[in-house]
Amino acid sequence: MGCFCHSSLGSLSLPSLDISASLALPGANVALGLSAYLNAAALPAEPWLPDPAWLSLQLPQLQLSMQAVATISAMASLRAQVLAQFGIDLLIPGQAMALARIVATMNARLSLMANLSFNPLGWLQLARLNAAIDQITLALSLGLLPPSASMMLSLTVPGGIPMPRWGGFLALLRLLAPMIAATAQLNVSMSATAELAAALRVMARLSLPALVAPQFMASLTAALSAVASLQLSLGVSPLSLGFPAIQLRVQARLAALLPTLSARFGLSATLPNLLALLLSLLPKLPVVPTSLATSAVVQASMQMHAMASLNWQVPSMNLAVQIGLPTCAFVAQLHAALGITAVLPSPCASGCDAAKLARALAA
Repeated sequence: MGCFCHSSLGSLSLPSLDISASLALPGANVALGLSAYLNAAALPAEPWLPDPAWLSLQLPQLQLSMQAVATISAMASLRAQVLAQFGIDLLIPGQAMALARIVATMNARLSLMANLSFNPLGWLQLARLNAAIDQITLALSLGLLPPSASMMLSLTVPGGIPMPRWGGFLALLRLLAPMIAATAQLNVSMSATAELAAALRVMARLSLPALVAPQFMASLTAALSAVASLQLSLGVSPLSLGFPAIQLRVQARLAALLPTLSARFGLSATLPNLLALLLSLLPKLPVVPTSLATSAVVQASMQMHAMASLNWQVPSMNLAVQIGLPTCAFVAQLHAALGITAVLPSPCASGCDAAKLARALAA
């Protein structure tokens, strides 16, 4: 049946998530600025080791519009996430109703909280800063800050070929990658356009109850994601220790990082314009396509000629996708941050109202 359990949100304490304080930790701008520098190049990443022969391949050119690809990608992602999280296959007739019941029962739980408000800004900023510290720490260990001579060579001349020469190849591959992923998520052959069309028609007909509190749910999901990120990085429960204790831990990590970082560049950690000086000493780097341009993706792209020739007029994103994806994200973050298995395969025996809600949904 599928039921968002009525007891699942009982341990959720909004006051513990309601932290609106703005962080002003010394050196936070340095960590966030260097993180942005690394993000612009998709670093840290494993070295990209392309086969020079790839440049001679004639990759198919996608005819679908970017909007069409985004819609197909979202539909495929919804099917994959729902199958992985709930064991519900939206392509099998009748199973979509189980997801509708999950949304309906989730709505009933959230409707009791929808009039409440909270501001998780403090958690969001702290998680972002801690993630930046993790990213910079890894980059330092890999010799990326600043890049060594050998590292610069691997980043700018992958496979012995200057990165600009890879531009056209990577542009085509970047357009094909979402469709390659979509065919895998929908379990259709990369040459079976009729199968893809049939799967998309099923997904397009999907109907789900509207979310009762989408903004509240989005804020709650973001807050839980921040807490889960801190928990995974620090190895402690942020909500059990509380925001002040977690802030002190992140502050201590930042205080330990700055001298190490400055020493690597031969600068003083106390300089008022430290970030600007560090950025001035760093080279401009190309985007590193390690996760995109793998051998498997390149091989798959050569099988996409039938899909690439499609020029369908795909409708705009349907509401079911805009409801289903946030539902999956919310349930996933409840589990990651709090260990809560919110969705049960069938109603429990302790005062469950799922049957009543299901009857109302079917009426």
